[in-house]
Amino acid sequence: MQLAAITEQKAATFDVAVPLREKVERLQEELLKMPQADVQYLHSFEPGKYIRTMIAPPWTVIVGAEHKTPYKVRLEKGTIAVNIDEEIHTLTAPLEMDVPAGIKRVGQVFDEELVWVDIYENPDDCTDIATIEERLYVIPECGLMSNRVPKQLEEVKDDYQLFLSQLGITQVEMDKIASITDDLMDMPIEYATELRPSKIDGKGLFATRSFKMWEVVCPCRLDGKRTPGGRFVNHSHKNNLMPVKIGDDIYALASRDIYENEELSLNYRDMMSVNFGIRL
Repeated sequence: MQLAAITEQKAATFDVAVPLREKVERLQEELLKMPQADVQYLHSFEPGKYIRTMIAPPWTVIVGAEHKTPYKVRLEKGTIAVNIDEEIHTLTAPLEMDVPAGIKRVGQVFDEELVWVDIYENPDDCTDIATIEERLYVIPECGLMSNRVPKQLEEVKDDYQLFLSQLGITQVEMDKIASITDDLMDMPIEYATELRPSKIDGKGLFATRSFKMWEVVCPCRLDGKRTPGGRFVNHSHKNNLMPVKIGDDIYALASRDIYENEELSLNYRDMMSVNFGIRL
């Protein structure tokens, strides 16, 4: 389970008297509150073997699921600090090691992309990833990173379809509304946001600095015109923005702390309420 980076200062606040396993669980809880790292997974098979390759960006902090079986690790690229037994060790590629079952690990990648390969026994040559994961890992309630992010995106898209049905319009009709451009304006330069490709849908608006809860992030509508905040912020039922109307203008406030480079999202139901007084 791969999670977004947390500062060393935050991690260092854990009581040294607390058992390592409990520290890892606490760290996992904190990391789950943060944007998740863009970690890639590759799955391959050899006779009697399942090979899982993880490619993690620099400075990612990784919390692994507890393993049910022993396995082999091949570190092909990068450097990572990781707990082995009750101590933290720094591992640098190239490296191979045997790992026992029952260990829940945490590691921090250094300043180079990490390529970490797990090699498992697969005696019946099973190729169904869900079945393999059930066999190999004690899957946490939050899920494994390799299936958690796609599941979260699916939930967001399902809730968006529910929103459309509550509003009583189709996607085609929504696309026609979204294609209107004669009321658009540029984002004023003082607001720390940027348009980028979105995993939710098409383009999205991203924070270029961190924001504290209830801080103004950007305007959505100014003087009757829509900014990129009103045009490109994607829907999520787990939104990090809340719209507020000030006079005839609409601003987006941070509904929780927002991290730099995090995609900004609104629950479109809130926008309908603020814009038109429609409660869904």
